[in-house]
Amino acid sequence: MTGSSAQAPLAFKTKLAFGVGAIGEAVFIGMSNTFIMIYYNQAIGLSNTLVGLALMLALIADAVTDPVVGMMSDRHRSRFGRRQPFLWAAPVPLAIALYAIFNPPDFLVGQDYGLFVWLAAWTILSRGFVTMFNVPHLALGGELSKQPNERSQLFSANTIFTYLAGSGFAFFAWSFFDGDRIRASDGAMVPGQLDPAAYLPLVTFVAAIIVISIWACAAGTAQAAKSLSQRTAAQPRFTLRYFFKTLLSTFKNRNYLILLCGYFFFMITSGIYDTMNVFVNTYFWELEPSQIRWFGVVGVLAAIVGAVLSPLLMNRFDRKPVMLLALLGTVTFAQLVVNLRLLGLLPDNGDPMLMPCLLANAVGFYFSIGMGGVAIYSMIGDVIDQNELVTGLREEGLFYSARAFFSKASYSFGLFASGVMLDYYVRLPQEAIPGEIGSEVLTRLGITAGPIMGSSALLAVFIYSWYNLDRNQHRAILEQLESRSSEPEIKAAG
Repeated sequence: MTGSSAQAPLAFKTKLAFGVGAIGEAVFIGMSNTFIMIYYNQAIGLSNTLVGLALMLALIADAVTDPVVGMMSDRHRSRFGRRQPFLWAAPVPLAIALYAIFNPPDFLVGQDYGLFVWLAAWTILSRGFVTMFNVPHLALGGELSKQPNERSQLFSANTIFTYLAGSGFAFFAWSFFDGDRIRASDGAMVPGQLDPAAYLPLVTFVAAIIVISIWACAAGTAQAAKSLSQRTAAQPRFTLRYFFKTLLSTFKNRNYLILLCGYFFFMITSGIYDTMNVFVNTYFWELEPSQIRWFGVVGVLAAIVGAVLSPLLMNRFDRKPVMLLALLGTVTFAQLVVNLRLLGLLPDNGDPMLMPCLLANAVGFYFSIGMGGVAIYSMIGDVIDQNELVTGLREEGLFYSARAFFSKASYSFGLFASGVMLDYYVRLPQEAIPGEIGSEVLTRLGITAGPIMGSSALLAVFIYSWYNLDRNQHRAILEQLESRSSEPEIKAAG
């Protein structure tokens, strides 16, 4: 099974089922990353600093559970395969936790610290349940195939379904929020995303999608998973001491360390971007929900094109140049239109030409994200092969979860920093109404969502440029692994 030529091609339905699993995670991420901050701050009145702190604590806890779940799944023994039980166990508690996040008890509303504890506790739980699915799911993708192009196809399917689900959710959610509503707390007419009563049916729908899609993934990959490797005797017993020792041992691989460090700085930018985006669309551009929903539509088309082209481009040019091009595109388009507005080079709000400009920019952004996501996951799979050659162990769970550990730690800092900046630099008032905010507040919002947001991502580009595992080296690694796996058969035949 280790060799590249000995493995039979994966069935299309297995690749499809693996991709379907991304739907549940995508709609959870869409709901939480897009709406938690604006729901708690603008709809029910909790300070952005406390919201950001709650989200940071949740992601730090999530970062710790990632390697734990990864190493547990590496060592799990089951007649269903070592990853499958995690896929079956995760979705129901995840759905319950998400429902609780957006339905705090009435007696807590207006009680800042009580509301903060509720948000932090349920967000920590929800992130833990996401990890219970996500890490074994990614590890399963890394071990379902060792063929470089087939592995790229698996993660391409994962990326495609991620953006299909993200786009479909965004279109549905913003369509649902379309039209002004009366906010009970102050009687103001506001867009739907600023009315807390509007969230209940949306969250119920998302919870159902999470359960259905993840269980469909588990069922569709079950047969292929049974034939994969189980925990070997060479893998030591899991302990806390071993956990920290093993987590740090991934740093010994130079290329993996480069991927971790680059991703660390990129995810700081991502945390700021994801937090600011809904505020920028609502207050900076003053867009209606019926307009915001179209970003997901053009985004998913662009992301799918990027994800489909990524394996082809990597097959032609290798992984590193594709990843660097994608990252440069992501950094550029994430802040381009905001910077142009700050310079007075973009049409005014309400101008018919504004939306085409914003949509064109979104195409470039999501195309870059789709292309880069496939490249990064494929590069980690190559590094895992390199690690197996050195250590003799297949530890997909460890490597994918260690990456998640450091990326979520940096992402959580981006979320917290965004909350602090919204409160103390931007000084966005609670229960604000679009079109009634001072120009100086909007300028500070633009500076935060533009140049400040993009600065750390530029450092990530520089760090990624040091990656040096090319296709020729990886081909040699696979040949050595195949030769090693055939040695027992040769000896037995002798």
